[in-house]
Amino acid sequence: MDDKKTDLETTEVVAPQETNTAKPSKKSHKKRNIFLILISVFIILPILVAGWLGFVPGLSNILGANKPRDLGVRYTEADFQSYQKKSGTSFKDFANSPVSPTNSSKKTVFADPKTVENLKLSQEELTAAINSTGWLWMPIKNAQIRLTDNTVEVSGNLNMKYMNEFINFAGGVGYSDADVEKAVSWGNKFVGNAAVYVKANASITNDVVSFSLSEVQVGRFSVPMDIAENVLSTGATNSVNRTSNLAVTSAKPVAGGLEFTGTYPTTIYVKH
Repeated sequence: MDDKKTDLETTEVVAPQETNTAKPSKKSHKKRNIFLILISVFIILPILVAGWLGFVPGLSNILGANKPRDLGVRYTEADFQSYQKKSGTSFKDFANSPVSPTNSSKKTVFADPKTVENLKLSQEELTAAINSTGWLWMPIKNAQIRLTDNTVEVSGNLNMKYMNEFINFAGGVGYSDADVEKAVSWGNKFVGNAAVYVKANASITNDVVSFSLSEVQVGRFSVPMDIAENVLSTGATNSVNRTSNLAVTSAKPVAGGLEFTGTYPTTIYVKH
C-alpha cells in the first residue's frame, strides 16, 4: 500500500469562523427611542410654546396666536365716509404736503384747525378711520375699537415694520432711542405682526391724559402692567402735545362712541 496520502487526506479543513450577527436587544432599542423622544420634546416644546404665545411668526399663524381678539365691531366704507363728514377730516398724501408755515425746513402734517363741542363719533366710525387712512406708519392693522363708559378696548395686529418711525413721530415712549431700537429689532425678529389687545380706562381733559391699564396682551403673552403703562401713557401724552392745531378740552369714551370737545386739525398729510 502506498504510504502517500491522497490530496483529500492531506487537505486541512478549516472550520468557518463565527461572526457576531446577533441583533440588538429590544431593551437597547427602547432606550434609544426614549432618548430621541426626550430630545424631541426639549426642542419642539419651547418652539410650540413660543409659537402659541405669538413669538414665532410663521408658527404663530398656524396656532392662531396672530389672530386679533374679536371685539364684535364691524364697519363698512359708509362708516368711514360718515367719520369724514361728521369730523370734516380729510387725509392727504404727505408727498404733496406744503412747507410748514412755522418751520421752512419741514413739511406740514396737521392743518386747518376746527373747534367743536360734544362731537360724538361711533366706535364703528373710529374703527373705519384707523383702518382706512392708508398711513404707512400706522402702528396697528386689522384694528377694532370698542368703547364703553370710560373704557377703551383696542385689538389688531402690530405693524412692526414701521414701529421705529411711528415712535419717533409720536415723540418717544419713555425709553432711550437705543432701548427702543433694540426692542423694535427684537420685535421684528420674534414678534412680527403679532396680535395685540389693550384695555384701559382713559380720557383727556385740558390736554392732560388720564390713563389706567387693566390688560395688555401681545400674542398670548400678558405684558407687565408697569412697562405697558409707562409706554402707552407716555406715548399718548407725547402725541397730544406734539400734534399741531390740537387742543383737547375733553375727550372721553361713552357707550359705543367717543365724545370730543376742543380743537383738532381737519387736514392730515400721511405717508403712503
